[in-house]
Amino acid sequence: MGADTTIFVIDEITALPGRGKELLAAYRERYAPGAEARGMTLDRILVSPPMWLNDDSNTIQISWTLKGAAAWWGMSFQGRNDPAVADWWAEADEMIVRRNRYFATAEADIAEITHV
Repeated sequence: MGADTTIFVIDEITALPGRGKELLAAYRERYAPGAEARGMTLDRILVSPPMWLNDDSNTIQISWTLKGAAAWWGMSFQGRNDPAVADWWAEADEMIVRRNRYFATAEADIAEITHV
């Protein structure tokens, strides 16, 4: 896998009703700096529906990018061995209904990624 291949790391988080804005602020303050230190580049943040809800849940999709397999493995190794990451997610659980993390790439890069 070449260093030019973009790997997307997508966090999809559904906040408890009325806690979406607070959750995103905490994510930016406490998770994002460590993610950037592990080589992740913030691509975009999407909030659905596109307004902060007081009585219902917002779903927040946060997309990060990494360039190439070495960057992905480096990020993964560092994240698993950094207790601050586990601490953050444990702390954030009180604001979350559910969360998922996806890894993806452009269709055009699949052949390169699977050529190991």
